[in-house]
Amino acid sequence: MEKEKKLLQICKYSSIILVGSLILFYTGYLQPLTSLRSLIHSAWLLIFLCGVLLYFVFTIVEHYYEELVEYNEYLKTFHEFQMEASPTMKIENLSIKILDVLIKIFNGNKAVLIINDPEIKRFSKNGEFVISSGKNTVPQIKRRGTHYFKTFYSSLIDNETKVCVDDIIKRYSLDDYSTVAVVPFANENHIVATSVVGLQNPQREFFEYIKEPVEIFSKQVSSIFESALLHQEIALASITDSLTGLYNKRYFQQRIREEFSKAKRNHFPIAVVISDLDNFKYYVDRYGHPLTDNLLFQLASLIKNLLRESDIICRFGGDEFVYLLPFSDSLDAYGVAERIKTRVVSHEFLLDENNSAFITISFGVASFPEHGDTWEEIIKNADNALFQSKEKGKNRITIYEAA
Repeated sequence: MEKEKKLLQICKYSSIILVGSLILFYTGYLQPLTSLRSLIHSAWLLIFLCGVLLYFVFTIVEHYYEELVEYNEYLKTFHEFQMEASPTMKIENLSIKILDVLIKIFNGNKAVLIINDPEIKRFSKNGEFVISSGKNTVPQIKRRGTHYFKTFYSSLIDNETKVCVDDIIKRYSLDDYSTVAVVPFANENHIVATSVVGLQNPQREFFEYIKEPVEIFSKQVSSIFESALLHQEIALASITDSLTGLYNKRYFQQRIREEFSKAKRNHFPIAVVISDLDNFKYYVDRYGHPLTDNLLFQLASLIKNLLRESDIICRFGGDEFVYLLPFSDSLDAYGVAERIKTRVVSHEFLLDENNSAFITISFGVASFPEHGDTWEEIIKNADNALFQSKEKGKNRITIYEAA
């Protein structure tokens, strides 16, 4: 762009000189034998007016050329985003890419994005993301309470979103900046996410100029979020049990291979626990499958809240749950099982408006390297330990012991 600007400058001044020379030449042609001084004296007003006209013409051309180049840069940025932002990306990475683009569009100092859609938020560890441009982001003179507030698609911003945006502005000190821009991303009047950008001293006309690029980008982001949500839901459905929401057997077998490989490579213990409800057939026969399905769903939710984030639990089938506990030996796993058992046996499970049940649960525990060298051995030995718990009277925890 710098080369083109220099070329325009050269053309501008060269044209003025050329036109001035042509006017003098033509005047001399009409008035032969007239001195140069007299020619200039008679033609100076025409030369001046033509020069001014050419200057303004080239200035206007420069202005629109710069706008065209800048607009082209926006489109290039959107194209790069479209190429890089895939629905298969994690929501966190996608959000950071969106903020990168917003910083470029607004030439901003700091940008924050909040996820409003609870469905999308399920697939993200954070509901808020923030980046800074790397420029001097702290103004020399604070302008708290005096900043210019620009909201795009303001009709979409409801009271709840307004409160959320105000909170974001305060917590991230965006009111330190002279201007705050708010850009919502929406699908069919439903806000998916909202971005807030802090920037310094833009001219008011700037927002009119970037209105169309921002609207293009907003629609682009909304579409990507929609596709990303669909992809995440399909991916989750392929690895989870539809009844309980726990991981399914296929996913568990994939993860146990990965975790055992890490455990062997880094020499840390890993434990497997298998649980089974006591007398589950009795509850099925008494209450029927719909109510016992409800019981299993409540049980899964209860147990998930008692585990660490690094622990993995899956439904192997029926009422049998399997737990993978990284960095845990058999005694650690016993403690986890004891905590679960204590909570389960004291909990009243509400099956429907008229029926509730108290249940008991049995566990089998085995760990690597104490009870085997492969994940198949550990699962087999944990299952044998569960069988011992059932044989010894149920409602108990058994750590595997070799015969």
